[in-house]
Order: sequence, then C-alpha cells, then structure tokens
Amino acid sequence: MKGAGLDRGVVQRHAAVLVWVPVILGGALLDLPGGLLAALADVALLVAAAVACVVAVLTSWPHPTRRSAGAVTGLAVVATAGSLAWAAWAQVWLLVAMCAAVALRATPAMVAVPASALASAWTLSRTGATRDDVLAQVFVVLLAGVAAAAFSRLVSTADELRRTREELADAAVARERERFSRDLHDTLGHTLSVMVVKAAVVRRLVRTDPAAAAEHAADIEDVGRRAMAQLRDTVDGAVLPSLPAELREARTSLETAGIRVEVRTADEVPAEAAAPLAWAVREGVTNVLRHSGANECRVELAHDAGQFRLTITDDGTGAPDVAAPARRGGLDGLRRRLAAVGGGLDVASGDGFTITAWVPDRAEAT
Repeated sequence: MKGAGLDRGVVQRHAAVLVWVPVILGGALLDLPGGLLAALADVALLVAAAVACVVAVLTSWPHPTRRSAGAVTGLAVVATAGSLAWAAWAQVWLLVAMCAAVALRATPAMVAVPASALASAWTLSRTGATRDDVLAQVFVVLLAGVAAAAFSRLVSTADELRRTREELADAAVARERERFSRDLHDTLGHTLSVMVVKAAVVRRLVRTDPAAAAEHAADIEDVGRRAMAQLRDTVDGAVLPSLPAELREARTSLETAGIRVEVRTADEVPAEAAAPLAWAVREGVTNVLRHSGANECRVELAHDAGQFRLTITDDGTGAPDVAAPARRGGLDGLRRRLAAVGGGLDVASGDGFTITAWVPDRAEAT
C-alpha cells in the first residue's frame, strides 16, 4: 500500500510532464526521416528520451536526487543529438525544460530551464530556422518549464496541506482521548473510592448498627447517582469540579474511612485557580483513601507569595503505587492540569506522603 501511495503522489505531482511525454515524442515519431538506419536511430533516441524523462520523474519523489539530475542531463544530451539531426526534434526541448523544472532542486532548475531554452534556440538555428521561429521556440520552452514548475509546486503544497490536516486531526483525537481518560480517572476514580470506603463501612456496621449501615448504604446510592452524572459530564467534556465542594467531600470521605482529618482553607479563591486546585484535592484525597493506610490527614489551602498553595499530608505508608506506565491521569495528569494554568506539583515521601499543588494568583500578578 505504501508503494501504491508513492506512485499516486508521483503521478499527481508530475502530471504536467507525464501527460506530454506521448504527445511530444509521438509527434516526433510521426515525422521519421527517410532511410531505415536513420529511422531506427530516430526511434532509438525517442525511446531513450522517454526513458530518461520517466526516470527523472520517478526518482525525484519526494525530493530531487542525483539520479533524477542525471536523467535530466541524459535527456538534454539526447535532445541535443536528435534536434541537431532532425528538425522535428525541436519540440523535445519542451520535455527537457519541464523535467528540469520538476526533477531538479530549485536553484539548479532556475538555471536549467533557461539553459534548455537557449540550447533549443541554438539547435533550431542550425537547421535554418528564422529568427522569429527561434524566439518563439525560446518563449515556448521557457513557458513550458515555468508552467510545469508551478503545477508541481501547487500539487506539492496541496499534498503538504492534506498531510498537515491529517496530523492535526490525529493530534485532536489524541488530545480528546487523553482528556477523556484523565477526566474519567480523576472523576470516577475518586467517586468509586468513596463508594468502596462506604461499602466497607456498611459491611462492618450491618450486624452491630443496622440503622447506621442503612444510612451509609443510602449514601452509596447517592454517590452512584453522582457517578452517573459525572460520567455524562465527562463524555460531554463539561467536568469542572468545585473547590468548596471537593473540600467538603474530602472531609466526609476521610472521616467515613476512619481517618482523622484537618482542613484549613484560605480566603476565597478565584475560579481560574479554584478548578485546578479542586482536581488536586480530589486526586490527593483519592490517593489517601486508596493507598496510604493513614490514620491522619491534613489538607491546607493557603495564599503565599502570589500563589495559592494546596498541601495534602498523611501519616501513611508513603508514595502511592503508580507504576503502570500507560495510565493517564493520576499525579501525572494532575501535573499537566496545573502546568496548563502556570502552576506545578511537588510530591514528597517519607513518614507519610505529601503533595503540594500551587497555581499563580493572576489577580495579584496584574
């Protein structure tokens, strides 16, 4: 399939030359000289010209090469020999100019096309042509070379635009896939963690405190409904968490899991900073619930030195296990979210685990 695509590209780019090969050489073939040897020599040169032209075209894709330059040179030599011997060969210089225009690099082509026109004038003048015929030949050969070059560049530009459009479409699909994967992980991952924690509480309380177990079961039902709504928002690209709601949910989820929690918040956070910090709260608390085995957790949101800084610290087992390399979301996804608004993420592991997310206060910066 690759070879087929390559051939199609060659034909499209060099159609202005290829379409004239049978026309121009066929015209010279119709005016064969008298005598068997002369006719055979004429036919042999025409075949050589056709081969040289095709080789020049085929070997210049996608970029001109030494072989294509050699083929153009060979075609010029054949055209010189033929046009010096027979007047009908004057039109073959059109092919020389067109091949030079499309099969050579820009600078050599700018020299070769006028040189082809001058060579055609010289060979034509040696056959006894008038000055007007010679000048007309020069003009036609130059025009043929310029037209072939313009057509070739136009097709190349269109092909580049098509490839660029395909690359942009692929990049857009990849971005949307990454967005969906990250949102799905960050949104439903947290919600499902809460459901698991509450289900564990129901299992513990169902025998000793059925009323409390029923209350937590009702909470699981509510969380499940929220999860369905979050899934719809994720598909629609409308996921935008609320920082106050995430802080309240963090306290509730951690306390339900039996983790002592302390939440300290700063003054009101503007919307452009609140959304990425809300994602940070969700990811940080999800990691505490899933991986830490902690007894205590502290969530602190402060404003310091032109930044809103969120710190989540637990006394658990240290860094979460995020070894799966292909997984989107998680701390890497959070780091990208924060970087998109000029912020960042720091993590520290020791006696517990700490994440520090920060975003700039743009109102203060201005």
